[in-house]
Amino acid sequence: MPQYKSEDAAESQEREFVRDENSSLDGSSEPISKAEVDRIVHKFDARLLTLFTVINLFSFVDRVNIGNARLLGLEEDLDLSGLRFNIALTCLLVSYCVVELPSNILCKIVGPHIYVPGLVVCFGIVTMLTSLVANKEALYACRFLLGMFEGGISPGLVFLLSLFYRRHELGLRTSIYISASSASGAFGGLLAIGLAKIPQWGLIHTWKNIFFFEGLVSITLGIVAFLCIPSGPGAAKFLTESQRKVAVDRLQIDTAGTSEHSRTRLRHVIQGLTTLPIVASAIGFFFGNTCAQSFSLFSPSIIRAMGYTDELAQLLSVGPYVVACIVSIVVGYVSDHYQTRGWLIFATVPIGIAGLGMLEFLPASMPGAKYGALFLAAPGIYAFLPLWIAWGVNNAATPTVKAAAAGLVFTVGSLGGILAPWVYLPQDAPNYRQGHAILFAFLFGSWVVSFLLIMYIKRENRQRELGYRDHVLEGLTMEEQVELSSQHPAFRYVL
Repeated sequence: MPQYKSEDAAESQEREFVRDENSSLDGSSEPISKAEVDRIVHKFDARLLTLFTVINLFSFVDRVNIGNARLLGLEEDLDLSGLRFNIALTCLLVSYCVVELPSNILCKIVGPHIYVPGLVVCFGIVTMLTSLVANKEALYACRFLLGMFEGGISPGLVFLLSLFYRRHELGLRTSIYISASSASGAFGGLLAIGLAKIPQWGLIHTWKNIFFFEGLVSITLGIVAFLCIPSGPGAAKFLTESQRKVAVDRLQIDTAGTSEHSRTRLRHVIQGLTTLPIVASAIGFFFGNTCAQSFSLFSPSIIRAMGYTDELAQLLSVGPYVVACIVSIVVGYVSDHYQTRGWLIFATVPIGIAGLGMLEFLPASMPGAKYGALFLAAPGIYAFLPLWIAWGVNNAATPTVKAAAAGLVFTVGSLGGILAPWVYLPQDAPNYRQGHAILFAFLFGSWVVSFLLIMYIKRENRQRELGYRDHVLEGLTMEEQVELSSQHPAFRYVL
């Protein structure tokens, strides 16, 4: 019977087939030095994780900067009265959701070290072109194209992370990478204020400066990424020859018994799309992502509705995002340290629920208190999102199931992005009580899903420990038992 062995952290609690970390892969007795591994990981963090985080930051900035541009004249110049602004937001999110999964398949075929930088250059070009739009139809077209190119960024970067880091190293790093979405709220607001003050030059002025210069930065970043991202650890020029060998070997430790390049089987794809903990993670991520997308698009408008000026609203939007970014990283670290995903989600979501409750019920005569509620709402919304992604992938054993699981969680979560532009509507201003109530309900839904999934996993793991699932092994060969993946009785779901 294949053995599932528990690793050091929550990302690997799934008890996959692993070799002993202290033995070399070629059968020699020379162990892999932990100090050497740490040096390699630190180099990956400095050279790659930092770059990936910056890419995700500008991807998110280019996606949500329309919210900042709205306060600087975009709405009036392009006649985005009524629901037209919401339609512009939806154009991006529809194409974003549709291309996400097929784009990641193409990413694997082309090679992520080429494909992802190409996407960055393309969405940078589209962002620059947005500065030239003169009517709402042109804006709709640019937003649709932007979604097509940005849809492949998040799954592509997650795939890149998996090429360089072991599974139990991905929890904290996923939180750091995803935290760029909350950091973009702070960075994007400050950047928008500075860029809008550039004097008019030709056709470019005020809100158009935001799109032009942020797009230019993204294009430059894409070129840098093309030059700096290796095809894999074995091609990392910033490592020594011996370090490259160790970097490759240590990843193979995780995949003993299966290979990252093993044959893709339809049954494993179906398993990744139908396993209950994975489906539940996708639903929980959907609820949370709807809240995060809505909050990022409308937070400047929400603050302005409290009675602050446009520029002050931009500045005041920075603080909640900074707190959200810090809390996200701390939650990711704690999740890895204590080897849990679900309990951290269950503990974090109520913070956001409390913040949205205050926004909903505090009177308009208390703008300071309502603004303070954002410091609960923002971290409560953003901090648990990376854990849903990690939880879904953790509860898959073999590479194909993991790939399908990640695709399902991202795709279902992106459906929430399509709903996001319609949460806060013009007729709901200035109090936006309906919008706050919707986000309150969605956060509560994510919280309930986390609790129910925790209860299910505790029961299912107990059933497997007692041997009530052993009957599925009857009559199976060793190879067929390996193919059971997370349905194997020895597999334990991650809490």
